[in-house]
Formats: sequence, C-alpha cells, structure tokens
Amino acid sequence: MVVLGVSFLHKIISISLVVIAMQLLFSCTEGVERDANKQRSAVSVVTWTATNNTLVEQLEFIGALQGNESVSLTAKVTDQVVAVHFKDGQLVEAGDIIVELSNAEQNAALNEAVVNLEEATLNLGRMQKLAGTVVTATQIDEATARAKGAQARLEVLAVKLGDRLVRAPFSGVLGFRRVSKGALVTPGTVIAELDDISSLKLDFNVPERHLGKVVIDGDIEALSQAWPERRFHGRITTIASRVDRASGSVAVRALLGNSEGLLRPGMSMSVLVNLSERAALVVPEQALIQDGRRSYIYIAEPDGQALKLEVELGDRVPGGIEVIAGLELGAKVIINGHMNLRPGSTVREVDSQGRAVSPPPSAANSAEG
Repeated sequence: MVVLGVSFLHKIISISLVVIAMQLLFSCTEGVERDANKQRSAVSVVTWTATNNTLVEQLEFIGALQGNESVSLTAKVTDQVVAVHFKDGQLVEAGDIIVELSNAEQNAALNEAVVNLEEATLNLGRMQKLAGTVVTATQIDEATARAKGAQARLEVLAVKLGDRLVRAPFSGVLGFRRVSKGALVTPGTVIAELDDISSLKLDFNVPERHLGKVVIDGDIEALSQAWPERRFHGRITTIASRVDRASGSVAVRALLGNSEGLLRPGMSMSVLVNLSERAALVVPEQALIQDGRRSYIYIAEPDGQALKLEVELGDRVPGGIEVIAGLELGAKVIINGHMNLRPGSTVREVDSQGRAVSPPPSAANSAEG
C-alpha cells in the first residue's frame, strides 16, 4: 500500500482545481462567442400580433346615381322670355321664380276682370238692399250669378298669368341655363335641369341567387372613383316586385345622404351590401408565402426562433386575408423579412424604422446569467 505525502496530495488537488477552472472559463468564453455569433446572424424582422377583427360579409355590385327628385323645367305656354332669375348651378328653394315670360296681355285682362268683379259685387249689394220692393228674387239670382262669373273669370286669368312664371317645384340645384332673355319658348323647350341632391337614389341590380340576402332598410356602402378615400353610407329603400328574365336579376334602390354635395346624379358607384358580421383572424397580405396551392406564414417564437406554419385561408379583405386554421391568437406573425428565413432561423424583432423592439434571446440569457 502506497501512502502519499500530504504536500504531494495538496499539489494534485491544486492542479485539478486549475484544470476545472480553465475548462469552465473556456466553456463560458465559447458560450459567449456562440451567443455573439448567433446575435450577429439573426435576421431582422417586423412582426404583427395576431388578433381578432370584425369581418363584415359583403356583396359588391355596380350602381348609378340619380337625384332624389329630378325634373326638366319647361314652360306651360308659348311666349317670349322677359327675365331670367337664375345662374348655372344655383341652389334654389321650392317656389323660387326661375324664368318670367311676357305677360302684358294677361295683366291687362286680369285688371279688367278685377274691375268687372267689383262692379258685379256692387250691383249685387244694391239689389240685395232693395229685395222685396222693386227688385225681384229672379233679378237677385241673376246678379249673384254675374258676380260669381266675374270671380271665376278673375281666377282663370290669375292662373294664366301664373303660367307665365316658371317656378322651382322643389329645392335643389339647377343645371346649365338653356334659354336667354328674348328667346321664344314652347311647352317642350327645356329651360334648365333641376335636381334635389341633398340625398340621392342609387340603383343597382342583384342576381336572383342573392335576393334572399338583400332586405329593406339593409345597410350599404358605396365607393366612387371621384372620391376613392371616402365611403358613403346608405340604406336599401326599394326592391323591385319582379325579376328581369333576360338578366336574371332584380332591381334594387338605396338612398344615400349627400349633405356635403360631393356626389352628382349620373355617377357610377361600387355598391357594397353589408350582410353579417363575424370575428375573424385577418393577417396582412405581405405575410403570406405561397407554394403551389399551399399557404405559409412565419411566426417569431418566444425563444427568438422562426417557425414556419401552413395556414388555411378564408376571405380576402382590403390589405389582408382571413386565416381560418393554422394560426393562434397572440402569435407574432412576421410580415417583413420572412423571405430571408428558414425554419429555425434566429430572428431579431425591429420596427418599421429598423430599431430593435425587444432584446435578442442571447442578450436576455446573458442578463439572467
């Protein structure tokens, strides 16, 4: 049996401790370098957190606008224009005089009728005072008839005089003036177009297969090329009583508010009929990767690794698409930088300006150590 000296044993223990310390130091240094390399090789990505959105099911059609009330203003009689009381595009109220026609003859006849009525009325009054003496009942009846006839004649002439004034039948906006002072107009001559555009009728056709989805008072949205950033809201007011056999569609009318006066009769609009609402997981379109008929997205896992997921898609919406399977709420979907990824790649989250939004996994682990 060999017995080692105490001093020799101390030397062996010291050497062993040095070796262990060197191994630990080398291991730590190697780990730090590995983490540093991992950090340098991380792909910068922009993420979007998967959340539920309200998705509205819609049907889209093409429609045309017309004024809530529209009319071509014409004269009732043939005569000469003596005054024009409006300008192109002018707003008018119901009853405003638009054009005045020559009325000298009618004024003279009306004045004559006024005199005749006054005379007939005075004569009737005198006879009624003498009733039962020198005036018979028959004479009083004849005087009464003459007074009534004079009154009727006056009313007829007043109507004829009124026909010389072309008035706005409702409030609205006038179009271009078609006549000038001195022009001879007839009942068929168009003086101007008048449209009530405070609200507008929007007519469109719906295929009969969708007829059961369209209801009176249903909400719609309308879009115009003239105002691409605006959505105009309205409601369905009328559904035609029959389906057109040639086109297999039914005419539908909606009413749009137009308080700002942005819309005009005759404009074409895209009509979106709102049907139902549901909660849906919608991701930005740029997050999708197509491989044949399969669709994939990358997500950033908590440990900083990229995970590739196959997803099932639903309806498309402006700027996004519904995911109906393969993605969980709260996942960080990579929407920028995913083209440089492979499954298992290390990612570094940044904002749209390239600034880090969270520390990389290696930094967090080093801080905990």
